[in-house]
Amino acid sequence: MREASVDDAELLSLVSDATFLETFAHEIPGEAMLAHCREKHAPEFLARLLANGACGWLAEIEGTPIGYALLIPRPELDAAIEGDVELKKIYVLSRFQGTGTAQRLFAEVLCAAAGNKRLLLGVKDDNHRATSFYKRQGFEIIGTRRFDVGGALYDDLVFARDLTLENTP
Repeated sequence: MREASVDDAELLSLVSDATFLETFAHEIPGEAMLAHCREKHAPEFLARLLANGACGWLAEIEGTPIGYALLIPRPELDAAIEGDVELKKIYVLSRFQGTGTAQRLFAEVLCAAAGNKRLLLGVKDDNHRATSFYKRQGFEIIGTRRFDVGGALYDDLVFARDLTLENTP
């Protein structure tokens, strides 16, 4: 596990594409999937997020990327209020899910998010594995949104975790 930099954008893009395909290839049409990956997972897009204040962490095994997390300081969710940050991405290749990798990535995110009011994220409403993970991490559903995946619209659940209670005895 290490902090990701702009120079890691290609590695992050590779993990993004692989995990997105693993998770959604059975339900998102091919053209929409490819368009989304070209736009939202492109190395240039991810490098721009990191250059503009996002914090990232990369999980690797012997230099091979297996997962990453990305925290952005200005949430892109309508439910955001002053003092919120957004967990923009947390992706782990399916072979490494259940190994503690997501937990370690999430711990880095929580550490970096400390001092903010809430940590927000959006997740596809029928991604039960992810929603279960977030609920175990103390997130609550605060709303919904429509999410564009390459021109196809899907429903996301918007989650929030109160960070003001993190250091309360």
